[in-house]
Amino acid sequence: MELPSVRIVSVIVTVAFLGAWPAPAQVLPSTPPDSLLSTIPSLQDTARVAGPGASGVDTVVVYSASDSIIYSMRTRYMNLYGKSDLKYRTIGLKAERVDVNWNTATLTAQGVRDTSDTTGTKTIGSPVLVDGGETYNGHRIGYNFRTQKGKITVGDTEIEQGYYHGEAIKKVEKDVLYVAGGRYTTCDAEHPHYYFYSPKMKVILRDHIVAEPVYFYIADVPVFALPFGVFPNRSGRRSGIIAPAYGEDARRGRFLSHFGYYWAISDYMDLATTFDWYTRGGWLNRSLFRYALRYNFTGSVSANVTSLRTGEPGDPGRTEQRDYNIQLTHNQQIDPTTRLDANFTFASGSYFRNVSSNLNEILRQNIISNATLSKTWQESNRNLTINIYRDQNLVTDDVEERLPSISFSQGQFFPFRRSSPARASGTDPMSEYSWYEMIGISYNAQGQYNRSKRFEIIKSKVTPQVDSLKKENRNERGGVNHQVSISASPKAGYLTISPFLSYNEKWYGKSIERDTLGEREVSGFQAVRTFSTGLSASTRFFGIFQPQVFGITSIRHTVTPNLTFSYQPDFSDPRFGYYGRYIDRSGKEVVYNRYEREIYGGAPRGRQQSLGLSVGNLFEMKYLSSDTAQQEKKIQLMNIGANISYNFVADSLRLSPLSLSYRTDIGNVLNISASTTHDFYMFDPAAGARVNRFVWSNKQIFPDLTSVSLSLSTSLSAPKKETTTKGPASRTAELPQEQQPGQIGQPAQMRSYTGLFEEETPDFSIPWNLTLGYTFTQSQHDPRRKIRSSSINASLSFNLTENWRFSTSGSYDFIRKEFAAPSVNIYRDLHCWEMNITWFPMGFYRGYRLEIRVKAPQLQDLKITKQGSERGTYY
Repeated sequence: MELPSVRIVSVIVTVAFLGAWPAPAQVLPSTPPDSLLSTIPSLQDTARVAGPGASGVDTVVVYSASDSIIYSMRTRYMNLYGKSDLKYRTIGLKAERVDVNWNTATLTAQGVRDTSDTTGTKTIGSPVLVDGGETYNGHRIGYNFRTQKGKITVGDTEIEQGYYHGEAIKKVEKDVLYVAGGRYTTCDAEHPHYYFYSPKMKVILRDHIVAEPVYFYIADVPVFALPFGVFPNRSGRRSGIIAPAYGEDARRGRFLSHFGYYWAISDYMDLATTFDWYTRGGWLNRSLFRYALRYNFTGSVSANVTSLRTGEPGDPGRTEQRDYNIQLTHNQQIDPTTRLDANFTFASGSYFRNVSSNLNEILRQNIISNATLSKTWQESNRNLTINIYRDQNLVTDDVEERLPSISFSQGQFFPFRRSSPARASGTDPMSEYSWYEMIGISYNAQGQYNRSKRFEIIKSKVTPQVDSLKKENRNERGGVNHQVSISASPKAGYLTISPFLSYNEKWYGKSIERDTLGEREVSGFQAVRTFSTGLSASTRFFGIFQPQVFGITSIRHTVTPNLTFSYQPDFSDPRFGYYGRYIDRSGKEVVYNRYEREIYGGAPRGRQQSLGLSVGNLFEMKYLSSDTAQQEKKIQLMNIGANISYNFVADSLRLSPLSLSYRTDIGNVLNISASTTHDFYMFDPAAGARVNRFVWSNKQIFPDLTSVSLSLSTSLSAPKKETTTKGPASRTAELPQEQQPGQIGQPAQMRSYTGLFEEETPDFSIPWNLTLGYTFTQSQHDPRRKIRSSSINASLSFNLTENWRFSTSGSYDFIRKEFAAPSVNIYRDLHCWEMNITWFPMGFYRGYRLEIRVKAPQLQDLKITKQGSERGTYY
């Protein structure tokens, strides 16, 4: 099927000229020094109105020169030759030659011809003016201290990653300057690849810039022009229009995307809203409100609402989509030990699939919202957490809520321990404690109230595909769970003996009763009390083999066995009262759990007297380094673990399945991990379950393999090489900036229309990179039925040249025999520009995007885009 194509071109390419439009990615900075967004030295007011005969200079002027200084007493002229340096208040001036006329209070600075240049075009020591932390370069600089007027001939400067140039700059008033031949670009080439140009400009400091007209040049060819332009001349955030893009879609017609307004409300909050409009009907609005107070709290409220239509009115295939997505976030550090975090999301079931531009969001099946208040008492090792939780299933519309969930924990403490052992000097302090001082107690409590809403589809027996009923089922449950654990870990030679006792108590307000007539709820306070106890013993021993071959100095095998005996009574016994019984109509006794529907469950059924064994095996190797000056290197060869248990009082199947785990990392190149489960009892096809007969009774040597999982992964790359930065840094390559007072989040977060095709700037210092991964799982508790999954994923990127980079990624499911979300990306570095091609060849996200854009983040909307989308969603 041919994809609908779309042509997108920025409609206001000069809105970003001189940092004029308020990109939402900008931050909330504190007020910086005044600056001009052109090649204009903001010379400060350095002169007072002087009386007759005065020079007009009202403070000390410090000057020097490497060659000579000539001062005429008669004419009051001063000439500085050779690396002249002049400082006056906040102004610093350096030039090869500086001439000062103290009668008229004027100075002139300029360079001199380079005598080693045969062409006679080069100069040395061109004047450099530093004012307010900003540097200005020019061929000739003049300034009058009395009139406060100055002029720069062919001036250049750099401000906020932008380069400014003026053929002539004249200061006519304290805060007013005129510029002839003004030019702005972010290209650092000697002859810039693109720039904005205006023959006449008027600059009012800390206010605005008026240019007439404005031209946009690429390779010295004018491609766009405006009769005039008025731009803000203030640093930091400022309100303004967000530049849109226009295009055309075969289903929805022509459209205008992400056209909106950014409002810098104050230093602590802002608002951005954008709209998409389609000529054949439909619109989409994205709004984001943010607030922040540094070191205290941050938060945001975003609302996305859409009404999209495809086809003409009356068409059989006409569709209408109405979706919404609302998200609220708040993060606050109330004090050093108390914190509040909230993140609530409410969305229609089809929003992410129909509208979202984020690949992870499109794949989401549910929405989780929660708010958490946490408090810590570090001195007493206590924690309190209060949480509100909501889980919405986007497929079935089921909702699970916890309103609220409260958790309190008391970390382990030792009530019988002295403040310090009596004989701790020179020995392990723990070994000096008495056995009763090793007894530790911990406590945990959880309280929770759950509310759920589930939908059940009841199909009609006559027309099940058309006529059906959607039934809503609601359920509310609450309870409290207490847990007390008592344990000790005294040493007995090489063994660590750890007796333990666990007590659990659950409080409910409901229970159930059943009989032959059905099931009913019983209200009233109910308590379920259970306990378990046991004893564990653990140790560790080593085995070392020293082959001294192939550079291998030693191989060590570490074994960590752990043997645990645990006891738990049968709480289904009638004397506990936690299980009910009745005789069904067939005369069979039915045993049921009175608290099986409660949130923490009921008491466990069946007596436990089990002995569990777990063994860990770690194999390590030391080898000599190729550099004899370095010490031996150590690597892990393999880690193998095994677990098994035996219940002495079970009526059948006393031996548990054997669980094995394996993990190794071969030379930091190939990572292998696996796990298997083996059952010692035979499977009876007639009963459909395992029976109390060992597999070797049927002349089978090895136990049944019931589950297996395998994971292989590797990542290979060429050595990183040193590269020099080419052109201005891309917006995605910028390092995070330190937040300013009142700053809201990171700069990139304000861009509300970041899309599926957004890619980070490639790292050309890595010539190639390959990542491969394979996973396999199989479960066969019933040998007749096997559940299997097998897939491989891969990603590859490499440099075609120093400026071209190719990358691709995807996965393949061997069971379903299909690819999952493959993608191809081609990137071209164009110095101050960059080109990016992204292609999703198949699947739900099928589409492409070709974009050529300026790297500089302040000109993020200066781009040309062409794209096609299977879903009709554009970014």
